[in-house]
Parts: sequence; structure tokens; C-alpha cells
Amino acid sequence: MIKPRAVILDDHQLFADSFSLLLERYKFFEHIHLFYTAEDFSDFLISLGRQDIYVFLDYYLQEKSGLSLLPEIKRLNKNARVVFVTSATSPDVIQNILFAKPYGIISKLCDPATLIECMQHLDTKEPFLDTYVQKILEDHRAIILNFTPRELELLRYFANGMSIAETADKISLSAHTIISHRRKMMNKANCHSIGQLIKYARDHELI
Repeated sequence: MIKPRAVILDDHQLFADSFSLLLERYKFFEHIHLFYTAEDFSDFLISLGRQDIYVFLDYYLQEKSGLSLLPEIKRLNKNARVVFVTSATSPDVIQNILFAKPYGIISKLCDPATLIECMQHLDTKEPFLDTYVQKILEDHRAIILNFTPRELELLRYFANGMSIAETADKISLSAHTIISHRRKMMNKANCHSIGQLIKYARDHELI
């Protein structure tokens, strides 16, 4: 039986290299491909076609959130099984990842035994959540807001000071669509200005 490929995307190079060595140690995969930038990762994903692959994805990437890449991954390869490997401690972040239906979420604080458990779980229908991630959700009693991957991408652009016109040009959407997205996000977070919305996103570690 041919083992599947694994792809790691994490811009923290020391962690990414160590995680790759851990996967190699347990011989889960035939090949492990390591990337530090979303652009290189996307080009490689296109080259693989529809091969069965496991994608280990960081949430906090330098230029965008890993969550914003999930729709593209699913579009390019419906057979890709995405597991988020994250340092996120915000319940809002965890819930937004869950809302996108990955195959699993594991904390960068977890031990090798948890990684083995995750790999054994990935053929089931329910996403795998390690004990750290479960505790983050269980300890949170407030209402958690769900932002789409596109909305989270826009939040990052707004937080970097980009105008509506610049954002629209960046992602090839109309200014009217950007304004509509912004209005929906402000309504979700009960914010009355873009400044309040950005503060909400930062306070809840969404960006």
C-alpha cells in the first residue's frame, strides 16, 4: 500500500523543520514537502493535481491567515485532508477554524502521542481536536462569532491600512462587494466603525 504525501505550510521555520522531522520519524508518509510561504505552497499544490495528500497548515501566516487558504486548497484538491497545527489560544479563532470543517486542529503545545492519535482519527467523520483545543472551547462561555475565510482575509488588509479601493484591487473584487463584506462583519461584531472592527479582531486574536 502506497503511503500518502504530506505538505507542511508554516512560516516559523524552526517549528516547521522540527515538525517535518517528527512526521518522518513515525513514517506516516511516503514524502513530506515543506513550505514557508503561501505562494510556493499554492504552486506546488497545483502541480500535484488530485493526489491524496495531508496538509498541515498554520493559522498565523505572515501575509494571510491559513484559514483564508482553505477554500483554495479545497478547490485545487478535493482529496486534501487539512489539519491546522496552531499556537492560537483564542476560542474565536478555534471556532472559526472549526466552522471551515478541517480534518483536525492540534495545538503546537501537544505531544507526539497526540499527533499519533490525530493521524489514527483522520478517517472518521468528526474533526480531531486535541485536549488543549477542547479545553479552550470548553472554558469559553461567551457567544463566538463565525467569520468566513474571506472576511478574515479582508480584516487583515484593513488592519494593514489598505483602503477599500486598494483591497478591491488586491483580491479582484468590486469596491461595492468589499463594502458589503465590511458592513456584514461590523454587524456581526456589533461595531460602528472600521476602527472598532479592527480592535475586535485583534482583541480576539483573529488577525
